[in-house]
Amino acid sequence: MTPWNQARGDERNTAVLASRGDFEGPQRPPSTAWTTEVRGSIDCPLVVDRDTVYVGTSEGELTALDFQGRRRWTYRIDVPTVDPPAVSGHRLVCPCRDHLLAIDAPSGDLEWERSVDGLYTTPPTVDGDLVLVGDNRGLTALHAETGGEIWRTDLEGPPVGAPAVDDERVYVGTREETVQALELGSGEEVWSAPTDGTVVGGPTRADDRVYVADDDGTVLALGAETGQTFFTHQIRGAFAGAPTVLEGEDTLYVRGVDDTLHVTDTTFGNRKVRGLLFSKPGLSLDAPATTDPIVVGTVVLVADERGGLYGIDALDPDFVWHTSLESAISGTPALEAQVTASGLQETGHAERGRLFLGDTAGAVSCLNWGE
Repeated sequence: MTPWNQARGDERNTAVLASRGDFEGPQRPPSTAWTTEVRGSIDCPLVVDRDTVYVGTSEGELTALDFQGRRRWTYRIDVPTVDPPAVSGHRLVCPCRDHLLAIDAPSGDLEWERSVDGLYTTPPTVDGDLVLVGDNRGLTALHAETGGEIWRTDLEGPPVGAPAVDDERVYVGTREETVQALELGSGEEVWSAPTDGTVVGGPTRADDRVYVADDDGTVLALGAETGQTFFTHQIRGAFAGAPTVLEGEDTLYVRGVDDTLHVTDTTFGNRKVRGLLFSKPGLSLDAPATTDPIVVGTVVLVADERGGLYGIDALDPDFVWHTSLESAISGTPALEAQVTASGLQETGHAERGRLFLGDTAGAVSCLNWGE
């Protein structure tokens, strides 16, 4: 199992759980296994690690549920949880306005607390024992175990969206319409590139590039090493989330503020979906998307503000299935999937998966496929 232990799944913000060679993903609508009520609406993405799903709410509570929907513990934060936590080892790191909390994941007890002169502006990104988090002055790297500072860098503007990390650099978007790359070990700037608007959702690190979308309606593909522009793709409206890129498949998915899931290639930035005569912006939903597109195997999953959940063929972009949920999903779901050893021996391919959803009515649901 690949953990979905932070915003958009991993430290690179890929929003991809597994490649098509490992999983097929849900080829038909998954079935509801259980639903658990929590206090307040669930407005931020869920995260999963090992056998636990973590849920933040508008009532200022952080709740840990097991995979049967049973409550393990609830930690009272007293401010609405807007950004998702991240799990590093047995530790849950959670931003709450001007404080960063580290909570022991098995027990729900506070381990350490760190305040900032201002407000935390990004979800935390974790990479092993490293925690990266932005505030209204810059970006700080911390030890997850102690909360001790490794380095701090002032940026060209307040960072927005989760930072993305690879083996050498940290990538972060700012409110001042820039993307910056920093040395992972020191925080020193490597390069800076302008955007047309404010970056939404943070950068996505995929292939040998960094992808960002902004509120001016531009997707930008930059070289990870130099910040060189490979292509730009522009729409008339604005984008509402970070791009999701299928590495090796030349395909990029990104949601707009309109009712379209936009689809482009990653070679020249051209539209990927074609109609009878002309290319189309992407796939039309019943309402604007409320979640970033996430990928498991050959399926892209996205939800809209009417409570629709869509399964889309990732490789030949078109709808595979659609189902209606009781309430709108307002934060990107979390995934967990496995291929069983016995299934591999008997059939060559047997998988099961879980999709964890939080809705505006304060319900956490687990949807299963392959079981």
